Amino acid sequence: QDWHNSPAGGFISKHEGDYHWPLTNYDWNAPDIGMEYEAEDVSVTVTGFGAAPNCHFRLLNVHEHSASYDGAGLDRYTSPGAGGSTPWFNRTSTAAWDIQAGSELFVDYGPNWFLSRDGVFNLVPIAESYEHAQVFLKEYGKMLVGSYSTADLVEDKMLIDDEAQRDLWEVIKAFPYASRERQALPASYKDAIRAIHGDIQTVEVENSMRTIDELKQKGKCVDNIVPKQSTIPDAGRGAFATRFIPKGGLVAPAPVVHIADKATANMYGEMIGVNGNVVRNESDIIGKQVILNYMFGHPNSTMVLFPYSSNVPYINHHPTEYNAKVQWTSDFSFFHHEDWLDKPVEFLEDQWTAGLMLEFVALRDIEPDEEVFINYGDAWQKAWDEHVEQWKPKSRDSDYNNLTLWTTKTEHNSGNAGYVRADVFNDDVNAPIRTIEEQKTEPYPHCVDINCLVNIGHDASYLFAPTTIPLFKRRWDKDRDNGVDGDHALHKCNITRRFKKPDLDSSDDDEDEEEEGDEHEYMYNIEIDVQKRYDEDTTIFEHHIITAVPWNAIRFINKPYTSDVFLKKAFRHEMILPDEVWPKAWMNLLPKEERK
Repeated sequence: QDWHNSPAGGFISKHEGDYHWPLTNYDWNAPDIGMEYEAEDVSVTVTGFGAAPNCHFRLLNVHEHSASYDGAGLDRYTSPGAGGSTPWFNRTSTAAWDIQAGSELFVDYGPNWFLSRDGVFNLVPIAESYEHAQVFLKEYGKMLVGSYSTADLVEDKMLIDDEAQRDLWEVIKAFPYASRERQALPASYKDAIRAIHGDIQTVEVENSMRTIDELKQKGKCVDNIVPKQSTIPDAGRGAFATRFIPKGGLVAPAPVVHIADKATANMYGEMIGVNGNVVRNESDIIGKQVILNYMFGHPNSTMVLFPYSSNVPYINHHPTEYNAKVQWTSDFSFFHHEDWLDKPVEFLEDQWTAGLMLEFVALRDIEPDEEVFINYGDAWQKAWDEHVEQWKPKSRDSDYNNLTLWTTKTEHNSGNAGYVRADVFNDDVNAPIRTIEEQKTEPYPHCVDINCLVNIGHDASYLFAPTTIPLFKRRWDKDRDNGVDGDHALHKCNITRRFKKPDLDSSDDDEDEEEEGDEHEYMYNIEIDVQKRYDEDTTIFEHHIITAVPWNAIRFINKPYTSDVFLKKAFRHEMILPDEVWPKAWMNLLPKEERK
């Protein structure tokens, strides 16, 4: 994303971009979603529960899980819809403990999310902040009653009266030197006493509760729709009503993140810059980010809107039989800034947090389990019709690394054609993994690599640098290679030998120790070539030979840029909001006099 928005001819590193992309605040680390191998540098925007909950390090009551790769039947060889929607699906969230009705839900953003945003969020407490604050409260309680016993912490034993306690607590909370620990302290002196009797978590849980009546009056229902296989050909998944929705009723709320310029979703080809580095070629737009397909825009505006509510991305288009429409909310003023609808795009470009909300509303009665449709607009329909007309089916035999962007095309098939996900091989416990020699006649698909979990951290390697290539030979060791110290990570490897577990002999250096839980019949010898930095100007190379590697330490990995979202001919176009919904003030492609 940053590279594609770097200065023309310039070089840029991650997070150094100066362009409007507030979705950064909603990004998750790729390993948390299971998407770290999608590309060289991946961050993931997750809608619904991945965007709505806040983080409170004392109240983390929800565990987040990874997503699964499921293209919803859109085959890249036969469907023009392949690559036009994300195949990543079904990221689940589960309760960390029993959660009472009316409780706010909190997920773990990780401390770095807040540490990198101190100028925005004013020293939000992280986990250890609450621990330190609890220690402070213990000492504060002793000051009030002269002992650490919470049994003494009652009104008739207080050394200062109620008014003095309130004044003292206000001084503590207003102390001019801000800290995360101070922010972690309860807001009132009475809550401070309660936190000493129990803990800060108890107080915070009670303060975060909402009554059911309040939620019914002020909240908006997000479970009126659920994703299922769409009734529209080549659309993948669609949104279906979970209950009866009357005409004029709310289908789903849709808070949106605004992006000032949809060109930030462009992807560019590469060229060699003046300094010899690879830079983007501004004149070569080779595609657009798939997220554009989930955004609303207008032909007369550069701005786009990304709705991030639960399941609304699954609401599909129907040009004539649509049963819902999109409009601006009118009763969510604590979040929705209605005055922004009259502001120019230049103003919104300076706003880095979400502050607008759309709603999907039923145009007629919608029955339970009926698919919900809106009209994406004439421009979208025209773009889709042209895409379908130009799209041609592909042969699986012709796909050997040449259908997706940024992959290295081979000149011929070599027997490894077709797209197969790495999970197919990882889930096959009984199949022996082919050696590098066997792969010459029976290669694996072009889109997977074989990796091994190995610790390549060796201080001795630097004794040889930089004149020789050190050779390391040893047996795989569970504690060393799957432990907590050193560079124990997945590294690309070659399988040089496969043997049955009972057949270990002296040439394998050690006695057989079967990996607990490993039902696979074989063990393997592997070789790994490693590059390491020796100093600022020198890279050293190592060759590792690892014997007796168990099956569960070897993993097939999807090669970067081979999934459907990188297909060269994948459909891309934002959904179009009609003139009566899209504010005139945002139509910055019109002359100024026509925007009023």
